[in-house]
Amino acid sequence: MNMNQNKTLLIVLPYGIGWNSIINQKNLDVLTGSGLRVILLCEPNMITTDNPDVIIKTLKKFQRTKSEIAFGLLRNYVFSDTSKPHSETLNIKIHDLDKSHPFLSILRRSIGKVLAKSSVFKNLLSWIDCNFFTNKSYVVMLRDLKPDYVFVTYPFSFYTYPILRYASSSKIPIIGYVPSWDNLTSKWEVPVKLDKLIVWNNLMKEEAINFLDYADSQVEISGVPQFDIHSDVSSLLDRHSFINLINGDVDKKILLYATGTAQLSDSEPEIVKMIYSMIKNNEFDNPCQLLLRVHPRRNLSDFQDILNEPDVILQTPGRQSDEFQDSGYIWESTSHDYNVLSNTLNHADVMINVASTITIESCIFNTPVVNIGFDAGLKLDFNRSVVRHFQYSHYLDIIDSGGVKIAKSQDDLFNFINRYLNNPDSEFEGRKKIVDNQCYYNDGKSSDRLLRYIIDFTNQKSV
Repeated sequence: MNMNQNKTLLIVLPYGIGWNSIINQKNLDVLTGSGLRVILLCEPNMITTDNPDVIIKTLKKFQRTKSEIAFGLLRNYVFSDTSKPHSETLNIKIHDLDKSHPFLSILRRSIGKVLAKSSVFKNLLSWIDCNFFTNKSYVVMLRDLKPDYVFVTYPFSFYTYPILRYASSSKIPIIGYVPSWDNLTSKWEVPVKLDKLIVWNNLMKEEAINFLDYADSQVEISGVPQFDIHSDVSSLLDRHSFINLINGDVDKKILLYATGTAQLSDSEPEIVKMIYSMIKNNEFDNPCQLLLRVHPRRNLSDFQDILNEPDVILQTPGRQSDEFQDSGYIWESTSHDYNVLSNTLNHADVMINVASTITIESCIFNTPVVNIGFDAGLKLDFNRSVVRHFQYSHYLDIIDSGGVKIAKSQDDLFNFINRYLNNPDSEFEGRKKIVDNQCYYNDGKSSDRLLRYIIDFTNQKSV
């Protein structure tokens, strides 16, 4: 007997990042095939389906009120338990808040320190949050939809909070997926504790247990669904075909620079020009070309000085969508974009970036990685400097692995790139360690495991 028959799963998809590795036609069919009726709350026009057991509703993104923002600051900062271990990332954030809010800092170190240790007080805060910061529009909608379970693809989004509050107060079981390796160490606790979390790897599982007080049985490891595409070797071209595809030079090595957003680094345009100058002046032992992969949320004009130069190849993945409500954050990528990414990482001779997930993806293809750990002469405060990224908790395992080189000067940048061009097998074991630790599973079946956890969760809660 199918225990999920006629049960309704509400899926909350607040952002488009990585959505199609989890919520696509195939996966929706798997969920409904288990007996579930699915209601998908998402951006308009994000997905269409002819599955009669799937209902698509628009996720309305209400801005937080000033009182909600203030209460969140009090709960997460002022009343955070100073005796409880925080990630190094949050320690940095707390330090920054202490400097910018001296009065609140005094409250945190005195009254907050005492109250945060009281379970009665913590329960009171949770009650206030769920009862005073509800959203009437969502209350009406959710009462009408009558979900039996909630699956949230990004629990840390403010846009999910009204739904989580309603589910918690209505005793609706909640399962959540943590879509990025830094979420558990860089975000404050959500107002509602979920019944089950799905994470990438054992490192993240330990973070959920140590920092967010989840029990071992409440956390499942899926691997990284977004990286499943990299296991499809049938999509990989031979090197000659790939270089022809990007209109490159088959006789030159490929230096791949993948930019982040403008928030990631102020110095990237200068770093890119620095690398191009090395190529132009034939400073490397091998002739090279620069493949510049620009993040969809990075302005191309930042790199206009070199875009039309010889030996510069531009790659612009995805497109921002005017159809989405949050078009400054969300972009669309096609299957072609993902295939190009796999081929790009596979055929690049050296990958260069600041400190993003593309470091992990490069290691999947055993491509040497150089991280940028200096500001190219810019005088930046710590909270704007690239240096900060290498003190964040989630990146410490990358550093400890020995699988990447962190360039802390222009000389480092040249020497590390040149070293990898001459000896691409250097740090092979470190790159393998990164894949083992971060991906956990690297079999192309992480999305399948995530679906199984969701179905198992709903079955268990149906008993």
